[in-house]
Amino acid sequence: MMSAINRRVRVGLLVACAWLVPALGQEAVPEVAISAPAPGQMPYFDVIPDPLEGFNRCAWAVNEGLFRGVLYPLSRGYAFAVPAPVRARISNAGHNLTYPVRLVNSCLQGKWAGAWEESKRFGVNSTVGIVGLFDPASAWRIGRSDEDFGQTFGRYGAGPGFYLMLPVVGPSNGRDLLGRILDWPLDVTFWIGQAQAEAWWPLLLRPAFGTNDLSGQAGTLKRQLDSQNDPYQLLRTVCALDRQRRVLDYQPELRRDYRPDPTVGAVLFVPQTPDYANLAVTRRVRVPATGKELPYSCWLQKTPAPVAFYIPGLGSHRLDPSTLAYADMLYRHGYSVVAISNPLQREFMELASVQAVPGYGPADVDDVVNVLRLVRDDLQCWHGERLQTSALTGVSHGAYLTLQIAARETRGELGDLAFDRYVAVNPPLDLFEALSRLDEMYNAPLAWPAAERRQRMEGALHAALFFAENGLDALGDIRLTRDESRFLIGVVFRYTLMCVIQNSQSRHSLGVLKQDPAAFVRQDAYREIWQLSYTDYLDRFVLPYVIRDGRVADRAAAILATDLRQEAASLRRNGKIRVQICEDDFLLDSQNVAWFRDVFGAHLKAYPQGGHLGNLYVPAVQEELVHLFDR
Repeated sequence: MMSAINRRVRVGLLVACAWLVPALGQEAVPEVAISAPAPGQMPYFDVIPDPLEGFNRCAWAVNEGLFRGVLYPLSRGYAFAVPAPVRARISNAGHNLTYPVRLVNSCLQGKWAGAWEESKRFGVNSTVGIVGLFDPASAWRIGRSDEDFGQTFGRYGAGPGFYLMLPVVGPSNGRDLLGRILDWPLDVTFWIGQAQAEAWWPLLLRPAFGTNDLSGQAGTLKRQLDSQNDPYQLLRTVCALDRQRRVLDYQPELRRDYRPDPTVGAVLFVPQTPDYANLAVTRRVRVPATGKELPYSCWLQKTPAPVAFYIPGLGSHRLDPSTLAYADMLYRHGYSVVAISNPLQREFMELASVQAVPGYGPADVDDVVNVLRLVRDDLQCWHGERLQTSALTGVSHGAYLTLQIAARETRGELGDLAFDRYVAVNPPLDLFEALSRLDEMYNAPLAWPAAERRQRMEGALHAALFFAENGLDALGDIRLTRDESRFLIGVVFRYTLMCVIQNSQSRHSLGVLKQDPAAFVRQDAYREIWQLSYTDYLDRFVLPYVIRDGRVADRAAAILATDLRQEAASLRRNGKIRVQICEDDFLLDSQNVAWFRDVFGAHLKAYPQGGHLGNLYVPAVQEELVHLFDR
């Protein structure tokens, strides 16, 4: 399991946070004919067959329990005791010992240049690098050829077969499991074990290397397990896609039509402080309406400082990379920061929401206001002496909620809850319209010729994995077309929607789904849910629920209640609001931009370019954003 985590989950979970989550399949896997997609709707593809899902989920439960109960605390303790440079040297040595695997499989695939590069790497690192502890080969730009028997079988036409999750071993498939067995005798640690047949310690070499490698990823993996709606589903899909990419030796093509949506720059917005997630203090507040305890994360300055309460974007967790980056940005500029999860995130939905179906703006605002009041009171009791002025801030959907709360304060509807500043970054204007634009992003491949559509969709997904592993500018530019980038953005948001539907309907079913979303084996449910768009979600889940609940009379009234235009007077009168937008944000049009300029005037910072949160990684933009908190 440890080696599998190191080799696959490390990349897969990074991709899931930043870009890619499950969805679409490989050419060798037939399309699943659940029902004909509606006109203009993208079809569903299985990434890999999972006929043993029941067994696999049981094995996953064993592995997750092993990780949480044993490997995670062991890895954290090991990382604390062993400095990072030493762990890096050990990792280098462990990789160096698997050179025969890469050599043999490079030769079997006819990749003679790759075999030569790996031989040079092994020779240099084993000598100059002192038995592989150091990696001068990379500094000398000697190439890599990371091949194994699973990739060799795939190279010669063997399909992955079916998905297989094994206790301790981790995720695999029929082809790669056989390949892993054949890889084993080519690992130098196996030869050491044969030479020391009477000793027990050689048996621990490879697990020790795996533990060493895992120690640097344990925190990230733990956060993903805590935040994802269904980690098994996520892991299954990303691992399958990543293995397919490696079999194909995928690299983005060199073309002249690269013009990605600037929103892709959002993946570059990352914390600058090392290990920033582990600096957070997690506290809990009991939500009276649900009787459950909701966690929140905080980073308090050691001396009295202004505090910023942060609401992340649609479906985001309080410890997602974008949340950490935003919190780190403010903390480095002298702010204490408090973060809660978005009301469409599993944690908030299960522990703090009184709504059976989230997504109706006014109802979500009610839940968020209740939580903010509880968090504020808890902070006052815990370290009130460290808190000075307070600000409420959010990005995307969190920014929309921030403006709705600011409008309520203007009307005197917050009671004793008030903030000295409201800062909204890239808020949508009309929530219903914004969600329909997410559907348009996902449906971008419909503009491609039908005969090319599936191959190009797979290429976009493989490109996302490539850039996640190698860096967004690994090739000197972002080799994505506008439609490819829009499709990837749409996939991320469609996965968020799938999680919201599965989670909410497994707890409070409205009877819309034919398949049981709470079932232990749920691939059929996911296939059904994946075909639902945001418009479907609003029309078939949210609106019937809020109308039946008596909140609104009809669809028109519900749409009106979620449109920020209805709050123009309250927002205009609140001088504590600051807003940042990008004029080329795909959630906005020219009329939306004009509305923001009219309502907020000098309190609006508008950038001509940047997409949706795509310019937050720029230092000058960050400096300007922080200034909005005190101007």
